[in-house]
This record gives sequence, C-alpha cells and structure tokens, in this order.
Amino acid sequence: MSLEVLNTTGTLLTVVIVAATVVAALVQMRHLRTGNQITALLTIGEKFQDERFREAQYLVNHSIASALQDPAFRAFVVSRTRFTNAPPDVPPEYVRLHQSARLVGNFFEELGNLVKNRVVDYDLFMDHYCSNVAGSWKVLENYIAILREATGDLGLWDNFEDLTVRAREFLAKYPTTYPPGVPRIAISNPWPLS
Repeated sequence: MSLEVLNTTGTLLTVVIVAATVVAALVQMRHLRTGNQITALLTIGEKFQDERFREAQYLVNHSIASALQDPAFRAFVVSRTRFTNAPPDVPPEYVRLHQSARLVGNFFEELGNLVKNRVVDYDLFMDHYCSNVAGSWKVLENYIAILREATGDLGLWDNFEDLTVRAREFLAKYPTTYPPGVPRIAISNPWPLS
C-alpha cells in the first residue's frame, strides 16, 4: 500500500470517528435536555403543591375580588406599592391578602420568564398548567391594573401577562389535550346534577 493511500485512509477514519463522536454528543445532549425538562416540571409541580403557595392562591381566589371593592384596600395596595407614605390602617386579613397576591403574581412571573427563555418547554408546560395560568391572571387582573397604574410600570408582571396570552392561545387551540383518535372511556355520573 502506498503512503498516499494510507494517509487518505487515515484521514477518512479520523473523519468517521469525529462524526461518530459528534452524533454521540448530540444524543447525550438531547437526553440531558430531556432530563432537565423533567426536573424543571417536577420542581414546578412541587411549587404548586407547596402549602404556602396553595394557601396564598386560595386566599386570592376567594377574597381579592371583594377586597378590591373596598377603597381602603385599594388605598393600602397603592401605598404599599409606591412606598411613598405610611399605609393606612387596614384589617390584618387585607395585609395577608396583599402579601398572598404578590406571592402568586411573582410565582407566575417567574414561570413566564422560564417559559419565555425556553428553560422550560412551552408545550409540556402548557399541557399541564395553562388553565392555572389563565385562571390566576383572571382573578388578579384588576389587582395588576392597580399595581401598574400606581407604579406607572407597564412591565410589572409582564412575563405573567405573556404567559397568560400564550395560555389562552393554547386553550383556544387545544380545548382538550386528550390525544385525537384515541377512544375515550365511557363514564357517567351516578349522581346526576339535574
């Protein structure tokens, strides 16, 4: 065998080895990304189940609409948001409600940031949490409007807003996430509501 043939064969073998290494690295990166996605979704699920968050969300869902009808609560929210003057005296439940609303809003703001920056896969997240996002925005929308007006900051919880727009689009596109073409299980309520 001539030196040229040996040199060409060696070069070709090197190219094949490098290509195989690249393919193996890509497969490994895909597995790592999948593992990271699973970890991220499990962590988000744990946060949704955290007792402090669940209590805050329950309080917001059941109390913020009526509290916003009270001018004293609105004045309290504005004063706490602007940090300009001492907040007016309000019942302790208003203080707790304001803190709970901030906790819930900040949580969804963080989630919106993770989805927007593709740290968490959009489809996986929306398949599981789109209703939670859309529902929480609906409950907090008037509260958010007060915060934005008080601060003059349209960017306040804008990742939460972006996530909500995407969640609404996802819900409109997929009213159910049940796979098409897969038969359903026939169930009926043994205690009819009507």
